[in-house]
Amino acid sequence: MLDNDRQRSRRAFLKTAGVTTAGITLSGCTNILGGDSGSDGVIIESHHYPTGDIDQFLETHTEKFEEETGITVEYETMQWDNGKTKQTTSMQNRTGPDVGEIPSTYIPQFAALDGFENINDIDVDIDASSFFDNPTEIGHYKDEFIGIPWFWGPRAHLSYTPPLKEAGIEEPPSTWDELVQKGNAFNEKNPDEHLFGIPAQENVSHFFADFLWQNGETLLTDDNTKAAFDSDRAVEALNFYKDLQSNHSVMPKSTAEWKGDARDNAFTNHKIQSTWASLATVDTFLEADDISESDIEISKLPAGPNGESATFYGLELVGIHPWTDHPEEAAEWLKYLARPEVNAEIAEMTGFLPSVKKSFEQERFQDPVWQGFKELTSTGKTFPQVDGWSQVEGIINDAVSGVLVDAATGKWSEGDTRKALEDAAKQANDELE
Repeated sequence: MLDNDRQRSRRAFLKTAGVTTAGITLSGCTNILGGDSGSDGVIIESHHYPTGDIDQFLETHTEKFEEETGITVEYETMQWDNGKTKQTTSMQNRTGPDVGEIPSTYIPQFAALDGFENINDIDVDIDASSFFDNPTEIGHYKDEFIGIPWFWGPRAHLSYTPPLKEAGIEEPPSTWDELVQKGNAFNEKNPDEHLFGIPAQENVSHFFADFLWQNGETLLTDDNTKAAFDSDRAVEALNFYKDLQSNHSVMPKSTAEWKGDARDNAFTNHKIQSTWASLATVDTFLEADDISESDIEISKLPAGPNGESATFYGLELVGIHPWTDHPEEAAEWLKYLARPEVNAEIAEMTGFLPSVKKSFEQERFQDPVWQGFKELTSTGKTFPQVDGWSQVEGIINDAVSGVLVDAATGKWSEGDTRKALEDAAKQANDELE
């Protein structure tokens, strides 16, 4: 599932396409195109979440799809706050749309409700190998191909290079030690600014997972039955995260209060010169300031002492509901969405990466920013595919955020990190049982 950062499309694409928010259909409205049911009389309904300019994309491509196939696609964009409940109710009642979007976090619960058909059982040629490997693994849940990967959002280490080069920092940090060393060196020359900053009040579990993976640990045991985020390496990872703001001069202590918007503002106003974020933050940065994309460096996240570079990604998929009366036509719609040029366009309109490998052959993706994000695809990891994960994620958020706030306000004591993670692990195990 994608995070709550403001999703924006690439500036260059919006200018050339002439897309503006004024021309976007309001979320929650159903658009019926063509005025009839198509040449073969088939209508399918497709439900999606309102990410970026997805309504503009659907308006354009449902019309193109109908012109090609005679199949009418009626679409609806659900709201994030009630979309999951709406989909779950539909699965329980075995009624509703033919096609639905699948936030990756919801996969186990939706699969338990038999909410999506195995695409391999439908007579349509969709080549799973055309997608990047990591999202393809997520789309294949318990040996069934339940959804095609649509777009995804790995986090990059984003750096604004001019002030860094002025401070003698030519390369982004590749290890935790370098992050501290370069952060201290920058702060010595710029006492009112910091090298780095990430929020502690929004998507904090994503950042904790990054540090955890970088230190060679996993969130759950290999069989996904027990919490593993209270191990020695996990404690070391969270203490390092904490120390970046409390014991070093790498991050400002105010990050303990930040949500995504506060981080974006700090980055835009050059109070921090680097962060971990998706393409959406790049767009926010470029829209707010007359800055060249050449001034932004996209790199992998640093590696910890016991692991390698790793970064969190969220993923949206599209699948077919088993109660549909038109599985072949629904599969043709998915196949259309998986075309490289179509997949490239949804990525631009949502501000995320395309899931289809050949999409990156499009000329629009040859600039350094897009290519830099492409390099992250091999280091991307996502949350465990296990029922009850949303509750576990909330428990992790509370524990990690609590440690960071206590450290920033001087309330943290030795042993508090371990206790917070052990308490959170006990709660998580109750949920997993």
